[in-house]
Amino acid sequence: MSVTLFDVAKEAGVSKSTVSLVINNNSAVKPETRERVQTAIEKLNYIPNVSARELTTKKKQILGSIFLTKNLSEGTYLFDSVTETFFYDTLTGISWELARTNYGLISERFQAKEQSDDIPQVIKNNRVAGVFLIGGLISDSLIETILRKKLPAVILGSQHPLIDSVDVDIIEGAYLAVKHLIDYGHRRIAFINGPDESSTTGKKLEGYNKALEDAGIKPDKRLIRKAEFTGLSGYRAMKNLRSSGIEMTAVFCASDSIAAGAMRYLYDANIRIPHGISIIGYEHSIISEHVIPALTTVQICKEQMGVKACKLLLNRIKNPGDKIKKKILQPKLIIRDSCGGNNNL
Repeated sequence: MSVTLFDVAKEAGVSKSTVSLVINNNSAVKPETRERVQTAIEKLNYIPNVSARELTTKKKQILGSIFLTKNLSEGTYLFDSVTETFFYDTLTGISWELARTNYGLISERFQAKEQSDDIPQVIKNNRVAGVFLIGGLISDSLIETILRKKLPAVILGSQHPLIDSVDVDIIEGAYLAVKHLIDYGHRRIAFINGPDESSTTGKKLEGYNKALEDAGIKPDKRLIRKAEFTGLSGYRAMKNLRSSGIEMTAVFCASDSIAAGAMRYLYDANIRIPHGISIIGYEHSIISEHVIPALTTVQICKEQMGVKACKLLLNRIKNPGDKIKKKILQPKLIIRDSCGGNNNL
């Protein structure tokens, strides 16, 4: 039988209303009484009923996390699918921060379509106090819906001038990756970028070009390909690059998934990494430590992004009139085994 509010009140020797005040962090309760109630809650392992509390306080206690994806039908573990590690890792940071609060969290994968008026269920049913929008596939129609509903929201991994956001310095991240290869002596550096619809694609290209130009290397468009954020797409892009006959000694990939696919092609083609070619990824996902050799990659601080996004959203709920805030985190280079010196020097 589940523990009730009455059980906690009886254990602490207070009224039910006092227990409710403690649960809702009301400052009217004396410190010694609050401590007694909290001790009773821990002893009885009482879990507050969020739905009942919402009915009593008229305050929503649920937040929504929406991951924007291109395809809902595919499993995230397939070689030809987006692994969605960005979603799960930022969600970890959000969960860490929410553990300090009385808020619950529900998640939804939503297929982003630019010309569609459809909206995620967590927004449609009006049950959430605010939402996290995760990923770079945010459509104008979704933004318009959120603004029209005046729903507190934070974007993770992208930016919009009218909504709070947390992102990483994408240009700097790409720059770090390419400079690392240049520092090894590479000058013919290929780039497998992400798809056009991703908001990060243009910034990664900018960082790639800037690193080359700062080193006095003229960018060569023939060394650039685009791919979906999947292993299979990375495999095909790497095969296309090698089949073109264009000279290259290293390759920068716009995601760890793309890099893993490129590495599989190089394995099939009997090209050793990093002795035959160096490769570097972007994201610092679980994939980067599981491939052989371990992948050098750019860490984009996903858990930290989730923590900061949670703080922003809770502040937006509490202070809806505050100025729009944009947090930009600094990427870090994680050096492993997939990059080496240019053997063609």
